Formats: sequence, C-alpha cells, structure tokens
Amino acid sequence: MAGPESRRKLAEWRVIQHRGRNKILRASRDPVARAKLRAEIPPPTSGSLRISEPDRISAVNTLPAFLSEPFETPVTCRHSFLAFPPEIRNVIYRYAVRYPTCRSLYDYYYDQREKALAKIELRPRSINTKVSRQSKVPLRTPAILLLCKQITREALSFLYCQVFVMDRIPPWLMGNPAPLPMNFFVSKPTLQSLRFVEIKISLGDSVNIASGSVWMKLLDDLLDAWSEHNSLVRLHVVFKLSNVTRPNMWFYELEDFEKIVEKLNNFEFRHGSKPGLIQWEHWVLDFEYAYRVGYRNPIIRIHPDPYIWQGSVIEWV
Repeated sequence: MAGPESRRKLAEWRVIQHRGRNKILRASRDPVARAKLRAEIPPPTSGSLRISEPDRISAVNTLPAFLSEPFETPVTCRHSFLAFPPEIRNVIYRYAVRYPTCRSLYDYYYDQREKALAKIELRPRSINTKVSRQSKVPLRTPAILLLCKQITREALSFLYCQVFVMDRIPPWLMGNPAPLPMNFFVSKPTLQSLRFVEIKISLGDSVNIASGSVWMKLLDDLLDAWSEHNSLVRLHVVFKLSNVTRPNMWFYELEDFEKIVEKLNNFEFRHGSKPGLIQWEHWVLDFEYAYRVGYRNPIIRIHPDPYIWQGSVIEWV
C-alpha cells in the first residue's frame, strides 16, 4: 500500500481536477471568464523543458577532449561548407542536428520488420526464414558528425543543447513479457551522452494494464545505463495522471508512482551531477483538458496536445 505522502498527493490531484472543472464551468457561463481562460491557454509549443543559459553553457563545455580546444580549419575551396559565415552554418545546424522522436524511432522499427517479413515471403521454403522478436534497429551516426573536427564540434554544440524526449514506451510485441529494451533504438553510449532529457510518464491509462509497472521497466533500462556513466545537465520528469477519481485503479498505480519517484530520487542522490538535477511536473488529464498541479488556480491546457501529451502506455500494446 502506498504511503501517506503519496495518498496526500492523490487527494491533491483530485482537488486540482475539481478546481479545474469549476474554472471551465464558470468560463462556459460567463463571457468575461471565457475570454480570460482563452487568453491563459497558449498555443502548442515544442516541449515543456526550457533550458537556462547556465545549463546551456554547462552542456557545451563538456565536449569530448579531442574537440575541446578551439581551432579553425583552413578553407582551401571557396565552395566549402566552412566558407559560409558562422551565422549561416548555425542556421543549417538548427535544421540538420536534432534528436529523433520516439514515435519516429518506433515507426522505423516496424517498417524494417515489415520489410524483413516481406523478403522472407519471397525466399524458398527450404531456407530458414525465422525472424527474431529481438531483432534490433540498425543504429547509425549522423553523417554530419563524421566530416571533420570543426564541423563535429559545431554540430555537437547544437546537439548537446537539444532535448531528447521519451514520451512513449518501446513497442510491446505479441508474446513478449515486456516492451523491447530502449537500447534497441538508442545505443548506450548515446544515452550516456545526453545532456537534456524529458521523460513523460503516463499513469492511470487503463484498468487492465498497470501503466506504472510498464514505465518502471523502461526506467530500469535508462537508469542502469546512466548509473554506469551519464552527462545529464537536466532531467525533466512529467507525470500525466488520468482517471484520478477512480480508486480501484489508483490503489496499485499509486504504489507504482511511489516506486518511480523513489527510483529517480535515489539515482539523483547517487549519480546526479548536482543537487536539483531532476525537475518535476504533474498534470491531471480530464477528457478535453489538462490541469497543472502545484497552483491554487490551476493552469489549464487543451488535451490532447501534439507536443505535451504524445502517447500513452497502451499505444504500442
């Protein structure tokens, strides 16, 4: 059974939901309140983690040793990429250097799997055509990081200031006891080199599936890799809480929530680079709206949102 602190949090989430519903109800009756609510709800933005300037400097200052010294590569051709001014190169890096989304990683896995099955169907029956459930996605280094030291340094400076968002569990194939490991899609060295990570954990998605226990498997994979080595400057954890008024669902989900928080706090204490490494955020999902926990007058957002509420634990089941 969950402890008193977690039960107090559940009661707080229910109060927030009640206040949020009342705020929307007042807006539906009063034109002034409706206009005020519309002004409070911002348009969708690409992520909720905002990187401060000190964190950005800390991330850039941790480049690999062979790239740590500034240098200029002599330009022997006027058509060379390095002949562009730094401002133009920076604009190109903003478009070319970014982390993939979890959705694109998992879609690519399914595409490759379907292509493998299609090839098998064309082979003679005498050939062994078994496809492994554990076949990995081929992992590749972006070509822009393999050109020269100066381009690699400049590109990594942008990449290290990007946020890698984990908002979905990996594919859960039929017959497997758990989702595929995260290192099938992102290599361990890449996980250990991430500076800014945002994990969006959905709880209370379904009565039949314990969302928390599924997310703990993904967290175990991440924390095992990060416990060996990590370069984290900021870890942002967002809890998306659904069906908070259903006690039969949250009897177990609350225990899992408590275990997840304990795992992350223990990691921060033992392996974090600084106190306060982890930032916490809680949202109560309520049909078409979401309410931010921690405010007496709850912040309201439209739900679903293509950036904040990407997917649930049951999407890939």
